[in-house]
Amino acid sequence: MKQSCSRRSALRALGVGGIAVSTGCLGLSSRIAGLSGPSVGMYGGSFTPDRIVIEAGETLTWINDGYNRHSVTAYEERIPDGAEYFSSGGFDSEYRARIDGYDYQKLIKENETFQHTFETPGYYDYFCIPHEDFSTMAGTVVVKEPNGDIPPTPEIVEPDTDHVVYMGPMSFTPESLTIQPGESVGWVNGTNIAHSVTASSVPDDATYFASGEFDTEEEAIQDWGYVRSGDVLAHDPYTHTFDVPGRYEYYCILHSLNMEGVVEVAPETDVV
Repeated sequence: MKQSCSRRSALRALGVGGIAVSTGCLGLSSRIAGLSGPSVGMYGGSFTPDRIVIEAGETLTWINDGYNRHSVTAYEERIPDGAEYFSSGGFDSEYRARIDGYDYQKLIKENETFQHTFETPGYYDYFCIPHEDFSTMAGTVVVKEPNGDIPPTPEIVEPDTDHVVYMGPMSFTPESLTIQPGESVGWVNGTNIAHSVTASSVPDDATYFASGEFDTEEEAIQDWGYVRSGDVLAHDPYTHTFDVPGRYEYYCILHSLNMEGVVEVAPETDVV
């Protein structure tokens, strides 16, 4: 029997599925002579605004208004099909950016800028490499359709499972589930932040589980550093069926200090 809680209410509570519209210049551009057009500031551990709507063909400028160095790095699986990949440092792929993106000289320094022209309408999710993990420094660019309409919000797929866990910016909701053997769980990530579902402990004789379908925790961690096969996307929830009774502990690799969850599979009860 599926859970009866309101999934739409849960999505709203987690900030999933909506979009805050911000447009225009931030005023930060006045610090850079001759700069005009839409802009996003980088200060501390955040992009401001973290969501911005622009016209197709417009050039967006990111301005580092603080002391820390940052990057602007697109999630390769979170931009429209056919769109040009973008990343400060001149990287042509997320994989390449993750390998060399920590190079101090390739990061955006104080008062420096990065620009990219967006031609393809849609939603573009991006992050800062040094501050992606615990401060979750991430943002979204929404590029309008040629007629000026905002594209439809990317679909958040609800899995056909017995139970659903929603992934917020820094949480699994619910954090703990008690289920019966043979029941399935689906994890939904409707945020613009990368998340994984990675088991840290499973009962003896139970099948290991992890988004990305890895056989071991070590394989999942190794992949996460560069390839990110285990990133749970809005249109592709991760699901797993639990057959063996016992306690299953899991976490998000990127947010391991904050995002932990437990699935308790109760022993089958005798039918009288």
